[in-house]
Amino acid sequence: MSINLTSYKQIQTNLFVKVVVPGYQTLTFSDYHKNYLIGATTYTGIGELLSVSNTTSSLRATPEELSISVSGIPTGNISDFVDQRVRGSAVDVHRGFFDATTGELLAISGNPATKFSGVINNFTVTDDMNDNGEGTLTITFTCTSIIDQLNNKIGGRATNPVDQKEISPNDQSMDRVPALAKTNFNFGAPN
Repeated sequence: MSINLTSYKQIQTNLFVKVVVPGYQTLTFSDYHKNYLIGATTYTGIGELLSVSNTTSSLRATPEELSISVSGIPTGNISDFVDQRVRGSAVDVHRGFFDATTGELLAISGNPATKFSGVINNFTVTDDMNDNGEGTLTITFTCTSIIDQLNNKIGGRATNPVDQKEISPNDQSMDRVPALAKTNFNFGAPN
């Protein structure tokens, strides 16, 4: 869906990130300068402490990776989070278009627009110490798009007697597969 911004002289954009960690909680944060409510969801404004890598725009849905970094996390807050099942958590990134003079979200259809939808593939935690001995952490999520997941999906099942017996214990249709697997068939060849 395209958003028509031609009637606006000045706009600002901000990113809104939602991470759903199963069995833990839903994390919502943005690079906006204050907390912001979109729908029923409040996004915590962390400003420049949030960094999101660039994405490409194309007419078709294409596989893509995205990196999301959150800096300035106090050391005590990370241990509970790292123990959760973070890999595989759903990630959605939306771009909101704001009036630069009023700071309000533009009341146009499709705003905020989806920038990225996928899952967390991996994450890293880096520790930075300042001169006072106080540490802050940066967590970086490497995310894979839904399109990339679908491209890597393995479908079907194995055609061997062991897997067939798991599905249907009395079925003998795959029992001869190992014997036939290395057989050379010359269909249409002269005798």
